[in-house]
Amino acid sequence: MPSPFPSLLGRLDCRVFGQGRPLVLLHGIQGTAEAWLPVAQRLADTHRCVLPNLPGRAASPRWRTADDGPIERYYHLDHYAGLLHELLQAIGQPVVLAGWSMGVSVILRMAALHGLGAVERLVLVSGTMRAGPPEATWFHAADIDALRSEARQRAERLGLTQVADAEAVAWSWQSARGLDLSVGAARIACPTRVVHGETDDQCPLAHGRALAAAIAGAQWLALPGVGHNVLGAEPARLAAAITAENPR
Repeated sequence: MPSPFPSLLGRLDCRVFGQGRPLVLLHGIQGTAEAWLPVAQRLADTHRCVLPNLPGRAASPRWRTADDGPIERYYHLDHYAGLLHELLQAIGQPVVLAGWSMGVSVILRMAALHGLGAVERLVLVSGTMRAGPPEATWFHAADIDALRSEARQRAERLGLTQVADAEAVAWSWQSARGLDLSVGAARIACPTRVVHGETDDQCPLAHGRALAAAIAGAQWLALPGVGHNVLGAEPARLAAAITAENPR
């Protein structure tokens, strides 16, 4: 089957299915497009669901040497933000854009670097404006080798069945850790809903509240008894949150 986005061929693998309004769903630091399937399958009758795999995931490119320059640049939030921006331009019409965990970080970085002109509505799930110690610490190791081992353990704990390459996870975390994403949040002008699990131990509830407060007019939805993996725990409720035009 030919790529639905020829301009991104060889640089960004995407799963595309369904029909209707375009909906782009961006995964987290260890996940792949598969993480969104429980939600996307509930929306495919009314939306054209586009599920990109960032570098180091599924059929997207991966790098294990520095032959093409510093390897960390390929797994950096800025690179991810640029690819997401290109994807939205390739779709060619306003989209509903949702991100989970690091996907939120990528969206905020894109807002700061490229703007959100192609986005008609945002849903930000389990995200933060600053990942890292002491609270929103997805990983604790400092060096790349130790991060690879920690990444495998975290994937098991979160119940992720399709995971990113350890190399991609390690460098993505080095990129995201401690980065202030408040500039991107402040630039969001489209209707936005922020969703967060009340028992999230990877990104505590206060981070979600702070993100919602930083975005003008953002709607806030806290999910009692739900942890970090909202996609797996509450797919039906999250699908409803994505499709709600004026959420309460």
